[in-house]
Amino acid sequence: MAKAIRRGFERLSILCGAVVMVGLLLPVTGAVAQEPYRLSVSDRILVRVVEWKASEALFEEWTALGGEYLVGPTGTTSFPFVGETESAGKTTSELAEMVSQGLKQSLGLITPPNVSIQVAQFGPIYVTGDVQSPGEYLFSPGLNVIKALSLAGGERRTSDANSRAERELISANGEYKILQEEYLRLLARRARLDAELAGADEITVPEDLAESEDVEALIAAEQAILEAHSRQLTSQTSALQDQVALLNREIETFAQKREALERQLSLAEEQLANVRNLAEGGLTLVSRVSSLETNVADLQGRLLDIDTATLQARQDIGDADREQAQLTDVRVSELTLERQEVDGQIVELAMKLATQEGLIREAVAYSGIATAEEDAVASYTYTIVRGGEEIEADTTTEVSAGDVIIARLEVAQ
Repeated sequence: MAKAIRRGFERLSILCGAVVMVGLLLPVTGAVAQEPYRLSVSDRILVRVVEWKASEALFEEWTALGGEYLVGPTGTTSFPFVGETESAGKTTSELAEMVSQGLKQSLGLITPPNVSIQVAQFGPIYVTGDVQSPGEYLFSPGLNVIKALSLAGGERRTSDANSRAERELISANGEYKILQEEYLRLLARRARLDAELAGADEITVPEDLAESEDVEALIAAEQAILEAHSRQLTSQTSALQDQVALLNREIETFAQKREALERQLSLAEEQLANVRNLAEGGLTLVSRVSSLETNVADLQGRLLDIDTATLQARQDIGDADREQAQLTDVRVSELTLERQEVDGQIVELAMKLATQEGLIREAVAYSGIATAEEDAVASYTYTIVRGGEEIEADTTTEVSAGDVIIARLEVAQ
């Protein structure tokens, strides 16, 4: 009895110790946990879609749906079969679940596919104003204003701010023109892809391109590509149609030959039967029976050859029909993929153009910043532009992907 009581106290002591240890560990665990990263505009994400096939006991990856996608300026990402999906502000796990459920609903699946998403590249930040090297820089988690300024070479304190701003203005203007030309070419290319997908013979000029001075040259170049692709598809289709027509004529010829051979075979079999009767009565030679049997066998073999050739021709027709159907399907798939790539490039260029416009405005605004007297007191203020809203900041303020960090040098007498 005493031993049982002692064992009870021992178990109670162990249980109490375990409870105390859990109580000590819980605060530590909570302190270590970090808030998961939430996606921002311009982030590039890597998507992988996998389906478990229980009947075959294997995983099958949907490569057509996987790949890199861009979180667009509106905070959404366009996924095949799912459409525009709100991405900014979501964790990769939350977005993966949304895409998985979207695929299940749009494709009518019983169970949703497994979707995994990870950040392939964080979106950029833009540092401008009175810094040594204003421009676009890659974002990384934990970045704050002072770190962003260090990426841009630090604050600008030299006395030649005016000449530097002028040089920056010239450089920014040149870069802006290059980006604008590339942007217009992409718009024309997208218009051509839309025309090909719609089966149109002419390219419809988009509104964003209509006012450009180079619109005629850009559309003419893409129209030439459209017509070349159309001729290529027409030529391939026509060749397959000619092949099918030739095979059909061969089948008709085989049918005529078969009909003639069947008549010959019928006559030969009738003659063979008569000669056999004569041979049985001793009225003809046995060798003549053998000769007729050989003739009948030869005719039967030729009929089999014709039937084999006819089957092969029909199989070739089926192959040609399938190839003809695949021509259109493959072309549509290629055009759709190219259209998605062009959309991503247009969004990226639009953001770069906006950055260059901001750099040009800053260079103009600060071209006279170095006119202060030697005893003037200079100080810096910082502003973050996020989603069209200006946020006052200091050196420790955290920044997010897509932010524009503006450093301003204010001179007081």
